[in-house]
Amino acid sequence: MQWSDTNNPREDSVFARVKAAVRGGGGPKAVVEALRQFRELEDEQKLHGEKGVTHKLFIDLLRDFGMRFRDGEADYLCTAFDDDGDGYITSSRFVRHFTGLNLRRHKAVLRAWEVLPKNERGEVSRGELQERYALSGTRGDLSVTFASPPRAARDAQGADAADSAAAEPYDAGTVSLEEFLAFFAAVSVEFPLDEQFELYMLREWDADVATRPTMNETRRDWGPDGVDPLAITKPLFVQDALNTALGVSSKSYNFSHMQRVHPYVEPLPPLERDYLSVTKRDFRPFSRDERIAANTLRHR
Repeated sequence: MQWSDTNNPREDSVFARVKAAVRGGGGPKAVVEALRQFRELEDEQKLHGEKGVTHKLFIDLLRDFGMRFRDGEADYLCTAFDDDGDGYITSSRFVRHFTGLNLRRHKAVLRAWEVLPKNERGEVSRGELQERYALSGTRGDLSVTFASPPRAARDAQGADAADSAAAEPYDAGTVSLEEFLAFFAAVSVEFPLDEQFELYMLREWDADVATRPTMNETRRDWGPDGVDPLAITKPLFVQDALNTALGVSSKSYNFSHMQRVHPYVEPLPPLERDYLSVTKRDFRPFSRDERIAANTLRHR
């Protein structure tokens, strides 16, 4: 999973209206549901021998979530996310831009994701997510978004084995990393500054209380028997004390939040002095009679 580059030309006004329409229809829950339905639609298409989601299905999905396209916007959007030009949406590119965050906010979300226990498929159970999130004082839409199962059971309706296999990766009781990123991508637009978003993430996960999840900022490497690496286990002489560190080295602290990413900026092209200094004239010089006729004071 990569973060979205804010300088990407495909992050334009048309796709910004799409994300705003989906988010305005139901908040972060609608964004997560749109991503989930897109993945389910892609799996169903692959079961029928198709490469992926077609342009028509893609546009119909966005319209179901409240997007109203103007003239030419639907074709423009399909062309933007069709890398191969074969009539199918490139899912990896669409998901990356639909849930895109800049590098600093992306890292903040990943830090919150890393502390959650995951199953063999790398997904987090909704019960575990609710238990960790119940300690937060700010709460918000996360408990509503991931509270109830998003899908109805198809086994009671006599679904075939192929549909059941397609539904298996999207278990109603688990949350994937894509859905987790989609939720905070929808919340991210409410914070204009990266510092405000990072502070929001820390408060949501109770980073300032003793019972918060461990995020490994200053964790010490304990021994296999649970021995403190800084504990004194033998008598020390003066020379030994001089050679012993009295605390954890500052190199073990995490200063990544203080690093700023400077994107590459191409240098300006060299000045073409011949082009800038040449003055072109495409008119003939005026005659003496024309100059006299143009003088407004000639009759005085």
